[in-house]
Amino acid sequence: MWIESIKVEGGLLHGFDQRFSRKLNVLIGARGTGKSSVIELIRFCLGARSYTAGSEQHSTEHALGVLGDGKVTIVLSDGKQRFEVSRTAQDTEVEDGDRFEPPFVFSQAEIESIGLQSQSRLRLVDGFLPARPATPASATSSRIRSLTGEIRTLLAEIDNIDERTAELPKLQSTLATLKAQAKAQTSVHKEIEGFRKSLNELTPPLASARVRAESIERVVDSFTEWLEEVDAAVDRHPLFEPWPTQVGTADELADLRKRERTAYGRIRTGIEELNAIAEELRKKLAAAQSQKTGFENRARDVRQKIEEKQKGASAIDKQIGDITQRVSVLTSLVELRTQRTARITSLEEQREKLLAQNDAARQERTKDREKIAKQLNVDLGPAVRLTVQPYSQRLAYVSALNAALRGSGLRYAELADRIAETYSPVEIAHLAEARDTDTIAKDLEITDERAARLCDALRGDAGGALFTTIVEDDIRIALMDGADYKEIDFLSMGQRCTVVLPVILRHLERMIVLDQPEDHLDNSFVVDTLVKGIATRSARAQTIVATHNPNIPVLGSADMVIHLESDGSRCFARSSGSTNKPAIVGAITTIMEGGREAFARRAEFYAKNLPHAATKS
Repeated sequence: MWIESIKVEGGLLHGFDQRFSRKLNVLIGARGTGKSSVIELIRFCLGARSYTAGSEQHSTEHALGVLGDGKVTIVLSDGKQRFEVSRTAQDTEVEDGDRFEPPFVFSQAEIESIGLQSQSRLRLVDGFLPARPATPASATSSRIRSLTGEIRTLLAEIDNIDERTAELPKLQSTLATLKAQAKAQTSVHKEIEGFRKSLNELTPPLASARVRAESIERVVDSFTEWLEEVDAAVDRHPLFEPWPTQVGTADELADLRKRERTAYGRIRTGIEELNAIAEELRKKLAAAQSQKTGFENRARDVRQKIEEKQKGASAIDKQIGDITQRVSVLTSLVELRTQRTARITSLEEQREKLLAQNDAARQERTKDREKIAKQLNVDLGPAVRLTVQPYSQRLAYVSALNAALRGSGLRYAELADRIAETYSPVEIAHLAEARDTDTIAKDLEITDERAARLCDALRGDAGGALFTTIVEDDIRIALMDGADYKEIDFLSMGQRCTVVLPVILRHLERMIVLDQPEDHLDNSFVVDTLVKGIATRSARAQTIVATHNPNIPVLGSADMVIHLESDGSRCFARSSGSTNKPAIVGAITTIMEGGREAFARRAEFYAKNLPHAATKS
């Protein structure tokens, strides 16, 4: 795929309508004539991302400033078909962006700083990998987050159950004691034995009725709350706006409007059925509560009769009845806990499979990056060396930890760094879910109390994000300086450019657009490395370069040179063509060589001095 032509209507480059070669194209001209503006319009129109933090906004602002209220149109071709891509300042999305891969576009500032940012270095290497659809990985992560959210909700419910059932053993012991006392009372007062028997017969159904009522009430509460959310979401459904009459065609969305109304009607029908279910649930709840009240009233009548026969006996009977009901309710919660635990186990199994898929894909990505680095080392070595450091970019991980620990009362800044050095995101998330405070306290060298607070904080929604937090690889780039390699962080600006540009130019299949790549480079590097790299790749893919260095168009044998000028209010192409076209020869000689006289004087200087320099050496 290559850029066949660019046309600009409106703005600083109004009237610019230029064809491009599928090989090497060079933009030349004095400063302020629009070379960088053409490049930023290409980036903007085709949606090419910037490579360094902060440059995205700058590039967009530059393009919008040049374009104004105008439009840029680029014709793309792959030799079999051609199509137009247009964009205005009002367009938020790239037109037909799924039909092509955008070019690699590097501004002068990006070339200078790309090697200093870990994310930029990673993107530089990832650019060599085949494009992969983001949907499967995104769907997997989304499902992991969904499962984790449900697990966390169930864990919170289990915590609540554990808190409520903590008194169950004590209640069971008290109940046994009261029953023994009641038995003693019964042996003394035979005349109230019949009443006690009636009360004993009422106790099981009363406990059952209470458990039934509470169970139905929980279902009613959760179902009603969910139904209200569904109803509210449906009420907010977006409407299809009327088809604009200015289009001049029949409503192209008519069929979809009809289908949307039909679907909406079905949803409404479903909600009505759900509301009917909710009403039936409320009726069942009312019946259950009525039944419970009936049993309570009957039990109260029996106790009153016992009280008449034996003062104090009814107090024991009442306690037995109350505690029996409480024990029954708590026992039902223990059973509910067992169900919830089984559900968590099932969800965890599903999540582990998805986590394994994510991890396998992640490891495969690292292997691919290592292959790319190995090939680049073969192509560019020994001068340049690339090394993949797996799982080394922890910034996103630490940020996720800080977000989860904020408000916990822990001094989390230092703790987050220690966690990131000790555990992977999934490891600490698993430990927190399991409340494994012993392991956490030992590994992080913190107290059990701090470990417990850490677990509580990471069991929240923000902590759940750790299961999908990515710790990216880092790409280390070094330049051979003398006998040793020097990391890119310690290189001068010119040295950084000599490392980054050869890597960029190894992209042999995609369009590359460069803005003044020769800045900060000596001419020997421009001729020996940059021009050769551009010429090599331009035989297979399109290259567009804005430059002030004559070696690039001349020694690179540019197929198309575009000479830009400005009249103060508008930038335009003065001439264009190959390097043997007289107008282009004149432009290169005048603008890039300083004119014929300067060129002739340099030629004379080299003719006189080079032989002597060769003799002395």
